[in-house]
Amino acid sequence: MRLWRALENVYCWSGVRSVWREHMGDELQFLEPLLRPMEELALSVPWPGTVEGRRVVIHDEDDIVAVDRETSEASPIAREDIVLWKLDAETLFKGVSAALGLAGSPSSVGMGNRLWWLGELIIVERVFPVYLATTKDAADLLRSTAHIAALAKRPFVLATPSRSGGSADLDNLLAGCEAAWMTLDAVLEWLGEGAFRLRAPITDLLRAFLERHAPARRTTDDHPRFPTPRGATWADVSIRFLGAESVHVVVRGEVRELDPAGMNLQDRRTKKPNLQWQLLRVFGLAGGRIFWRDGNASRDFQKRKETLAKSLSAFFGIDDDPFALEGKDWRCRFRVAASEA
Repeated sequence: MRLWRALENVYCWSGVRSVWREHMGDELQFLEPLLRPMEELALSVPWPGTVEGRRVVIHDEDDIVAVDRETSEASPIAREDIVLWKLDAETLFKGVSAALGLAGSPSSVGMGNRLWWLGELIIVERVFPVYLATTKDAADLLRSTAHIAALAKRPFVLATPSRSGGSADLDNLLAGCEAAWMTLDAVLEWLGEGAFRLRAPITDLLRAFLERHAPARRTTDDHPRFPTPRGATWADVSIRFLGAESVHVVVRGEVRELDPAGMNLQDRRTKKPNLQWQLLRVFGLAGGRIFWRDGNASRDFQKRKETLAKSLSAFFGIDDDPFALEGKDWRCRFRVAASEA
């Protein structure tokens, strides 16, 4: 994929169309929607057989020539040949951030616009900043990473387009900062424009880093836990009742069929579904909402809902409240349905 090399090689991410075509080849068609015309025109253009290209001289709107710097030979060129096109990096990196599952909106943090904050990787209670450095020069990448370490002051993730700027000094710096390094050419598939797809779950790509800094919570057999993928939210949780005492649960590709005991919602004395399971089923039958005005609510539900919220948070390992209050009504932040509905 030529995109990542272009990020490393195109100066200031701007150039005439022939420059972008040189670096992108046939893939330029996928990047063109992110190229914006600039007000400035090029002062020189690439030219076969030259290193610095030819100087641009504009005599008139329809009289533009490219002049050889040594021989002064002039060749006519069109105005479209000297239009500068700037990459809309913000839109591109928003797509990268979204594919990585990060929170926040990317922004430049210096180094001549070559260093960007992509967002925050949130794993359970831990938050890790993710930075993108786009230089391929080893010394520049080392300086950028040192700058990131001073900004972050905590474990972070460094992303680069490729490993072109790698060095032993960089490896030592990252180890000292307890930081992770990933390359976009290895972890992302480009779908065109600002759309990307991860080649594997981010938790797998950063497994060693996360095991050090965000280890999974320990559980016991007395309190079963769902194998919730790191970073999942209530919006990723789907619970469908198959019957009065069984549910089909899906969270980001993890699928289980469970009974009340499997969700820690069983009365230990009677071995029957407890009141919280019964309330969860009420939510399922009501399509995830309990409306006080429509008569499917009860004063007894208040305490049961609070206890159910704690049980679901512990079972799925998601700290946020699984229920939202809308006026006087309750709405599940997760998807829940019942086959009986």
